[in-house]
Amino acid sequence: MWRRNQQNVYVQSKRKVRIRRFTFLTLLLASLVILVVSLKPRQQLPPTNSPTTFYVDRFAEKKNYRQSVHGAAHTIALGDNLYQVLVNHGVKIQEVGGLIAAWRSLPELQKLRPGEILELIFTRDSQRLEKVRYQNMHGQVLATTRTEEGWTTSRYAKPVVVTSALARGAIKDSLYQSAVDENIDFELALALADIFAWDIDFFVDLRPGDHYAFLYGQRFREGKLVGNGRIVAAHFHNGSTRHRAYYYQAPGKRADYYDDQGNSLRKVFLKSPLRYSRISSGFSKRRLHPILKIYRPHPGVDYAAPTGTPVAAVGDGRVISRRWKNGYGRFIAIRHNSRYVTSYGHLYRYASKIKVGSNVKQGQVIGYVGASGLATGPHLDFRMKKDGRFVNPLKNRLPAARPVPPNYLSDFKKRVASLEEELAQTQSPQGSHATLAVSVNQ
Repeated sequence: MWRRNQQNVYVQSKRKVRIRRFTFLTLLLASLVILVVSLKPRQQLPPTNSPTTFYVDRFAEKKNYRQSVHGAAHTIALGDNLYQVLVNHGVKIQEVGGLIAAWRSLPELQKLRPGEILELIFTRDSQRLEKVRYQNMHGQVLATTRTEEGWTTSRYAKPVVVTSALARGAIKDSLYQSAVDENIDFELALALADIFAWDIDFFVDLRPGDHYAFLYGQRFREGKLVGNGRIVAAHFHNGSTRHRAYYYQAPGKRADYYDDQGNSLRKVFLKSPLRYSRISSGFSKRRLHPILKIYRPHPGVDYAAPTGTPVAAVGDGRVISRRWKNGYGRFIAIRHNSRYVTSYGHLYRYASKIKVGSNVKQGQVIGYVGASGLATGPHLDFRMKKDGRFVNPLKNRLPAARPVPPNYLSDFKKRVASLEEELAQTQSPQGSHATLAVSVNQ
């Protein structure tokens, strides 16, 4: 019995020894495998299309493309045509026809304007035209590219940076001369005259010492001034009267100019039948303002102006007379409503399509200054009747158009405060310009 138990203990002991040996050998083998793997040189993984590799490749492709092509630029001059420009720059005649055919449906290329730019890109090896870019004065670009199917055209616009600028001036002789003296763009001066055309007769009311200031936009593209925007705020001191104008558009309403109380500057009648902008813009910018004299010998106003100066209807209405009227010569009368009638005499000729019964709009040209009838020189005899009686058109108080809607008056006041703050940001002397703010338009 004792011998059997001793034998069992011996067998179990040997089994444990074998298990330990097996475990030890297994761990040793695993360690050797790990050691061998760790000492083996690592295999390089194939490159992946990571974002960095992609951009580097694109950059290289663009660089290679630029090295394989060369370009030529042409600034359009008066009288240029596409065919001649393309041929003069080395485009093969057989290619010109296909290119012009591809452009036939593009309105931008039907009339070339001086100052616009045409860019041509050729391959260096074969001198084959690959791409054409046409940039107009508004910064819009037409890009026409050669493809396997032919020519394809895409459009895009270069971004425009808009700055707010301030201009000031003083009247010595006329608004035109003030703009010249102060180096103010003449188109802006004409726009200023149009804004206040219902309150100021720029042929009669101006006095030496009158002064003005206005805020307007300047458009830049790639650092180059490409044009002016509209006037958004203006002050005009005319004698003892201070006129103000602010551009505002209520949601869903027509944009207009208003005074600081929200009353529209637009009136039923213009202050003068000779629009300052129409007259001045038709004359050389080297000349002084063409209006020379004004007479008031009767219940109207005589404007002395060169023959052919456009005459405008001072308000909406219907033509009730268009005839030769004795001493008045060629004569037009317009009824504006049940109370007002205006008349225009000594005309050189009538505007086309103006006849009795014609409906006319405020500012529409109805005729041209002349010396028909009993006149010693070219001038316009302008008269106004109210309720059948002549009134002085220079002093008659005129009803205004609709004001800012009451529910938007608070928003309008905030707009006015913001514009006044911009106007006050610079205290530059009269006649100078200043850049006030910057925004970006695409």
